[in-house]
Amino acid sequence: MPVYNCTVIDARGQVSKTTVIASSQAEAAADLAARGMSPMAISESEGGGGSISFEDILRKIGRVRRQEITLFLRMMSSLIASGITITEAITVLHEQTENRKFKYILGDIKTKIEAGTSFSDALAVHDTIFPYTAVSMVRAGELGGILETVLDNLVTFMEKRAALKGMIIRSFLYPSVVLVVATGVVIFLVAFVIPRFMVLLRGAQLPWNTQLLMDISDFLISNGLVIGISMAGLVAAIITLFFIEKTRYLIDLYKVRLPVFGPIFRFGIIVQFCRTFASLLDSGIPIVEGLKTTSDTLTNEAVKKSIKDVVEKVVAGEQLSENLAEISIFTSLMISLFRIGEQTGNMSESIALVADIYEQQLEDRIEWMTSMIEPALIISLGGIVGFVAWGLVAGMLAMY
Repeated sequence: MPVYNCTVIDARGQVSKTTVIASSQAEAAADLAARGMSPMAISESEGGGGSISFEDILRKIGRVRRQEITLFLRMMSSLIASGITITEAITVLHEQTENRKFKYILGDIKTKIEAGTSFSDALAVHDTIFPYTAVSMVRAGELGGILETVLDNLVTFMEKRAALKGMIIRSFLYPSVVLVVATGVVIFLVAFVIPRFMVLLRGAQLPWNTQLLMDISDFLISNGLVIGISMAGLVAAIITLFFIEKTRYLIDLYKVRLPVFGPIFRFGIIVQFCRTFASLLDSGIPIVEGLKTTSDTLTNEAVKKSIKDVVEKVVAGEQLSENLAEISIFTSLMISLFRIGEQTGNMSESIALVADIYEQQLEDRIEWMTSMIEPALIISLGGIVGFVAWGLVAGMLAMY
């Protein structure tokens, strides 16, 4: 639909400019009149309803970083708290934004708000940039008249969630890197080092370790293509399993029971659930709506399904803590603090306390896992290289 630039007189008699999205000038004038404004001039914006220019395409290409979104919300909170309107605040932030794509998005949000759309609904249009949790909190802040406070809570929530995500990624990054390096070293030894010695050692009476290395090298080289295709098929099958609903559910259900990594998955889910739920309750969102929104943000399909079952029981009048106790992933300490929050009426504080407790336990568990895995991987890699070197040296000595 075309975008119209309008010069209007508002209810206080002041002249201002705004934009309206409408199918015609008459519809734009009617929209302005319904909002209590008297139009002085209405003109269609250039490119408002025509073809898309190359510059518009460039504006939509790119990536908006999480830090830019967090900074935008923090600045919005500060500007609104200083007394200026949402439209003026977005205008200021739109002018100082350097990211081409984010600048385009803020311009679109500004246009929609000036056309009568609420701030939360304008954010909801760009759901790939602003998550559903953020939109829900902003909508609650608008309804309760505490938008600047909710924006502060939202920024804190996003920062803590990003820190949690980064912590979990770092915990798996180091073992993955060492494992890839170890695999690369083994392939290099088998494919390039050992075959160079085969010419010299072939036909001699070799020790068992040297003969084992030669047999392994012969097998891997002669069947390299089959092994490579099989490994690629295995990886593709595992990735496919994550996209199948039933298998994804089973994976998420049992991965929290793994010996070393299980507690990290478990504490991460607890912190994510409690942090999101506490932020929503603190923003004034009711318990049932908060549970629904929180379940939509969870990445564990098994817990997500369990939370949706709890929502139905809470709607029927049952207590939240009693139903959460039936979910095996949640601990007795967490359930006790939820029960205390129900009894005292301070649900958000109790849930936030649970998030703080298990976030500290998650950090300790990650530190312990790293301290255990690091020497084990180094010893394993050193053992493999040492065994290869021992076998080659033993074979060379056996020739004399």
